[in-house]
Amino acid sequence: MKKKVIATVLSGLMILSLAACGDTAADTTTTSSGSQTETKTETKTETKTETTTETPAASAEAFDPASVGDITVGFGWWGNQVRDEVTKAACDHFTELYPNVKFNLNSQAWNDYWAQMTSFSSSDTLPDLMQQDYAYFEQWVEAGDLLDLTPYVESGALDLSNVPESIVNTGKSASDGHIYAICAGMNAPALSYNKTLTDELGITVPDNMTWDQFAEISKKIYDEKGIGVVWHNFNSENPIAYFARGKGHNALFEADGVTVSEEEMTEFYTRLQKAVAEGWLFDTDKFASVDTATIPQSPLVYGSDPSVRSWCSFNFSNQYMAFCDAAKADGIELGISTWPEDNGTKANYLKPSQFFSVTTDTQNPDLAVAILNYLINDVDANTLLRAERGVPANSEVAAAIADTVSQTDYTYPIIVEYLDMVSKNSTDIFPPLPGYAGTVNTDVIEGLTSRALSKNPSDTPEQLAKEFVEGANKVAAEY
Repeated sequence: MKKKVIATVLSGLMILSLAACGDTAADTTTTSSGSQTETKTETKTETKTETTTETPAASAEAFDPASVGDITVGFGWWGNQVRDEVTKAACDHFTELYPNVKFNLNSQAWNDYWAQMTSFSSSDTLPDLMQQDYAYFEQWVEAGDLLDLTPYVESGALDLSNVPESIVNTGKSASDGHIYAICAGMNAPALSYNKTLTDELGITVPDNMTWDQFAEISKKIYDEKGIGVVWHNFNSENPIAYFARGKGHNALFEADGVTVSEEEMTEFYTRLQKAVAEGWLFDTDKFASVDTATIPQSPLVYGSDPSVRSWCSFNFSNQYMAFCDAAKADGIELGISTWPEDNGTKANYLKPSQFFSVTTDTQNPDLAVAILNYLINDVDANTLLRAERGVPANSEVAAAIADTVSQTDYTYPIIVEYLDMVSKNSTDIFPPLPGYAGTVNTDVIEGLTSRALSKNPSDTPEQLAKEFVEGANKVAAEY
């Protein structure tokens, strides 16, 4: 039975949250022949009428894609130019294996992706396969948009035998414990930094550095070079969640509100205001002249004036290659470390960079699952995908492609080593965000972050903390 409900909160979620994981891409729909046509779709946030359809039964055996005749499979994702190229290459290879299967490939920028998928959902025209995000997939499950993959896993048609159980569990819905999403690549919070600059200044950037260590390094760079720091690039729950993890919380958001206290959030906002006052953290006035939305224009890798450059960027490990490629144009070598927090082991976590899911709008779920199985388990497919979405969740595949991928992606061994370090210095990832979290982002966090980063703040950290806790709890209560 399929219950399709699109909540207005989705339009808020798509703008801010774990968007740090999503790179930008052209708004294009690409067929398997490689042609592109512009797609412009307005976001629809109205509640859909409830409809019911029977979810097709899972095949008991591995499905033969050649058995379906000529067919076109829809596949949507957000990303960047590199992701577009490698995904098309993997799909083209599948078509070489099964000439009857063609693809309608739909790549979008992060914001545009969720707007378009929401619109497709409202008209029951979602692509057969879609990329999903850890923060949001629970809501898509609740809306009835994602196919339950559990029967396919149990039958072996979708083989997860070489995927760690902890990673398989990240794709399970809290509502029923069934699997609706499969990890497309392993990922972790990562601080990309200008190693050329830090080497020049004789600065070593340690893993698991405390906030005070980060502030000391940042002040030295600012004093000597006039280069500051852009705070996390997005006004989302990410930095607050990381802070909360460092404080030992098992979640940031619970059903009835946030877990952090006003006292803890006072410390959080005190950090920001002090850093702005010391000059090394960009204030909101500088944000107006700095484009932080795309990697090529990121102040880490772009900008001739030190006053609009950042010595580091808060992002995720799967973005490291794209940042390194962009930095080459400026003659910069990048390094990678953890986000700063006083208890790095508690704060760090591994996460799926993205998921692959099969939608309930697919007309051939067995074929869609067979393609998903290919994306997860086929060595040739993952060689073509180049681990751009993160280190493959299938451990055998990750090892098998290492030498080949390293020839074209010099960052692959760096990321494998980085994720290994994080895995030994981390705790379990927070549960997926509840539905109200998107409204907290847009209605609470965004405004408070801007006020905290004001050059001449009119609010004390205590006032900001009180507004955060009360505002988030109010949103939760009204959800």
